[in-house]
Amino acid sequence: MQDFDSHAIENVLLVSIDCLREDWLQRGISESTVPTLERLATDGMYFDKAFTVANTTDPSLTSFMTASYPHTHGVQENGWGLDESVPVLAEEIQEAGNDTFGVVSVDHLSDEHSGLGRGFDEYCDGGGSYDTLYPILSRIYDTKMFNTVFGAVKDIGTEQWNLKSLLRQTGLIRLHCRTAKSVTQDAVSQLDRVDSPFFGWVHYFDMHEPRNYDRSDLEAHDEYTAAMKLVDGYVQQLLDELESRNLREETLVILTADHGEALDDHGYTGHGRQLYDEELHVPLAFHHPDIEPETVSEQVRTIDIAPTVLDLLDVEVPEEFEGRSVRENDDGTPPGDRDAFLTAYPEFTESIGLRTPGWKLIREGSDHELYDLSADPAEENDLVAAGSTGGTPFDDLCEKLQAWDSTGNEVSDQDVDADTQEMLKDLGYVD
Repeated sequence: MQDFDSHAIENVLLVSIDCLREDWLQRGISESTVPTLERLATDGMYFDKAFTVANTTDPSLTSFMTASYPHTHGVQENGWGLDESVPVLAEEIQEAGNDTFGVVSVDHLSDEHSGLGRGFDEYCDGGGSYDTLYPILSRIYDTKMFNTVFGAVKDIGTEQWNLKSLLRQTGLIRLHCRTAKSVTQDAVSQLDRVDSPFFGWVHYFDMHEPRNYDRSDLEAHDEYTAAMKLVDGYVQQLLDELESRNLREETLVILTADHGEALDDHGYTGHGRQLYDEELHVPLAFHHPDIEPETVSEQVRTIDIAPTVLDLLDVEVPEEFEGRSVRENDDGTPPGDRDAFLTAYPEFTESIGLRTPGWKLIREGSDHELYDLSADPAEENDLVAAGSTGGTPFDDLCEKLQAWDSTGNEVSDQDVDADTQEMLKDLGYVD
């Protein structure tokens, strides 16, 4: 494995895409649908076994920025805020003298809700631009009734022409988020402001349901792929802006996702409810002109991103960080597999899990599931249900998961105001 450090790297741009699952990215690459994401993934250092530690946005991205698990940093649900005592990536970089900026795309990632703006010189969270008529409509009508009626009629018609698509295209529903166009415009404005060295974070939300896409792409693609194609185009615009400012040669671009998306793999579409790989397996690419194309197949985690960035920028890594850099070891060997402990969304389920390179253990209450990932990568044959745990590491995995669970901090529920609760319900995070 090459050491992808380079004296030419002065800046880091982290691009995260909501709901982008790794296998569908590979499908898009094979079908030549996403040329920009393809170039980032195939022309740099690509970790093809990278896993998020939480399958919803705020817990996952807070884990990105704190390099710690949700039961450590305390943000276990969307709309909860990060305590100011927890070290964050941007603040460490800022204190080292670098310019910083963040651009996010959904209301519950605003600094007011998430607390993730700490350490960013400018944190573009959309301000009051989220939503116009949709919250008014949902207040005119009883929320439960409105969502029940809307849920029943939104998909009537063809995939290309239905009520949901019409309302989205006309801007009547934006569901507390803003488009890739708006996000990219803010990011470009920040590129005009910052001086090198800088750290920037840009988060795109368009692949989240209800997905944002060019309606004409539905003639050849499903909604999920069409949304991925749209984001690909805006990421290219962002890279072009780097190039036009002569920043590309000195900027490391990191591509990843907060979590994946279940697409009826195990009986439902969405995320947060299950701990199967479709919700957890994400891309992770490090792209820079000095990095040779290479695929690394050791298992790594999204909590390893922040310490890697600090490592590359020669900034001291806080001892509170639970992740560790994915650069090669001092002897030149690859970083080695890391166990990934997993957390589902507590509003839906109390599931936690442990993924090793060969095995997946899921626990909900006293119930367990065990999957042999080498023989059953689609996680269809639960060895616990089949009574076939003999000769497996089931007991060791249970012990390891319990030990990890018991080391977490005591996390108290956070009060969420009525408007935030309604926002989370609109986005599907409250039953």
